[in-house]
Amino acid sequence: MRVDRAEVDRIAQLARLSLGDEEADRLTAEMNVILAHVELLRTVDSEGSRTTQPREREEKVSVIQGARDEIGTPDPLSESPSTFAPEWEEGFFVVPPLPGVVAEDDEG
Repeated sequence: MRVDRAEVDRIAQLARLSLGDEEADRLTAEMNVILAHVELLRTVDSEGSRTTQPREREEKVSVIQGARDEIGTPDPLSESPSTFAPEWEEGFFVVPPLPGVVAEDDEG
C-alpha cells in the first residue's frame, strides 16, 4: 500500500493540520516508508511460534542472577531507596526546587 500527496492532504484536513508543500511531501515519503515496513512485517510467519518460552526465560533469568551473585553486583532493589537517596523524608525523595519556583513556605 502506498499513499500519495492527495491522501496526505486529506488526512491533514481530517486532523485539522495546516501543512506546507515541503512538509506534506516529507510526510508522504515518511508514511510510505512506514507502510512498506508494515508490509514487510506482514510477511513474517509467526503462527504457533513464540520467541521465548516461559521455562526458557526462567532459566535465563536464573543464569543471569547466578552470574550477578558470582561477581558481587548488588541488586538495586534489595535495599530501600532511603539508603542511597541524597535526602529522604516521609517516604519521598527530597529535591531542590526548580529555578524560579518558590516554595509555599518561603513566601512572605
